[in-house]
Amino acid sequence: MEFNQQDRDALYDIWMSQKAKMRLTQMEVAKRLGLTQLDFSNLLRGDAALSMTFISQFCRQLHVDPKLVIPSLKQDAQDVPKVVYLESRMSVDGDIQRAYIEGNQVVVEYAHTVSH
Repeated sequence: MEFNQQDRDALYDIWMSQKAKMRLTQMEVAKRLGLTQLDFSNLLRGDAALSMTFISQFCRQLHVDPKLVIPSLKQDAQDVPKVVYLESRMSVDGDIQRAYIEGNQVVVEYAHTVSH
């Protein structure tokens, strides 16, 4: 994803607001992010390309949700249906004989031994 000047301006505004509230210094946050103070400044001022990794880590440090404050991410959250991949497992009391799919269902046939 590419971020634009509007996103950078939003990051800078968040920084200016939160650093005062949280009593943070640029050096302190840069260190937490594993950046030099110069690299941190270049990211906020427009000399370096913004990445999703930086934005996520930066917003986490300032306790803000990037989807609520970064314009490009706000648009993404509203415009695009999201696909979520899930996994489901089950155990059966027996030996699985066959498993197959019918539409949106998984059918598992298994043999269970009943003792008297």
